[in-house]
Amino acid sequence: MDNESKLSKSFDLGTACAAVLVGFGVQVVFQFIISLIPLSDAVRTWMIVILNQIVFFAVAMVFARVKKVDLLSVTGVKNPPKWYYFPIFILIAVACVACFAPISGLFRRLLERWGYDHTPQYFIPRDSAGLFTLAFFALTILPVLGEEVMLRGVLMSGAKRKSPLFAIFYTALIFALLHGNLNQLVHQFLLGAVMGYVAYLTGGIYASATIHMTNNAIAMLLDYGFMHNFVNKNFYYYVAGELGATATIVGVSLSFFGLVMLIVLVTCLLHRDRSKVKDYFSAEGSALDKVKAYLIYLSTPTVEKENEAKQEQGVKLSADGYTLLLVILLAAVLGVVVLASIFVGGNG
Repeated sequence: MDNESKLSKSFDLGTACAAVLVGFGVQVVFQFIISLIPLSDAVRTWMIVILNQIVFFAVAMVFARVKKVDLLSVTGVKNPPKWYYFPIFILIAVACVACFAPISGLFRRLLERWGYDHTPQYFIPRDSAGLFTLAFFALTILPVLGEEVMLRGVLMSGAKRKSPLFAIFYTALIFALLHGNLNQLVHQFLLGAVMGYVAYLTGGIYASATIHMTNNAIAMLLDYGFMHNFVNKNFYYYVAGELGATATIVGVSLSFFGLVMLIVLVTCLLHRDRSKVKDYFSAEGSALDKVKAYLIYLSTPTVEKENEAKQEQGVKLSADGYTLLLVILLAAVLGVVVLASIFVGGNG
């Protein structure tokens, strides 16, 4: 009991940013070491993909131990959602792919017009079902252990102490920049915002992990299916942003409507217990303050929990120069990685 009482429920924002920076730094060091070893491109890619996720998970555990933070509480593992939420999370992922992927494809075509034409090549086996299954596991399951624990667990636990909106959009930005691929920037940011929102509302990574896994699985299956002629080519080209403007606008509009309805369903299910006791939300201040307060209201089941959340999330970013520096530094470092890809592909 004494050990449990010393555990903190969340990270502070500065420590959370430092954890992501350290994790990314260790990944870069490992990638440099692997590049010096004479290996085939396939083996090198496998090692990097797997090690990146293991590093993030290991760094998260180390920071949790040093800072005496309960990582299980931070990630929400102790409080999984009801089983009927998971099909909704999967449908949200499908709607995200159908809505955001075409927009990302259009953005990629715009970049090509500006002279940028570079997409990092990943080794995803397409000739063997067995190897594809292994790749499927590595690229759908492992990110749950690495990226979700670090971003929607560690980083969000610190970022939400600033405000819910900051937590959702800052983690989305870091998620997008972390992939280091300018072509995927739009899709990853929008997807990250949705995952951050549902992770915040549900209080853990179950929701975001399910959406993340489904998104990656759909991307791989579409690619694999297109190569083996069992995925409709029109749908594949739609997702890639290759169809005409009218088809894309109609498809994105319908998908966005479905996405909004699914997210509303999740929030209503979470909100129903407080509605039964007529515990209505009220807030003073600007429209932005009302949105922040409403998000806290939606994500907390009782008035007592709401008051606790307001106290925890009342920390002002400007009050701590060290925290502000780490927040900017983390985004800047990852931004440099994305900018570096522009110089790599700018003359493509």
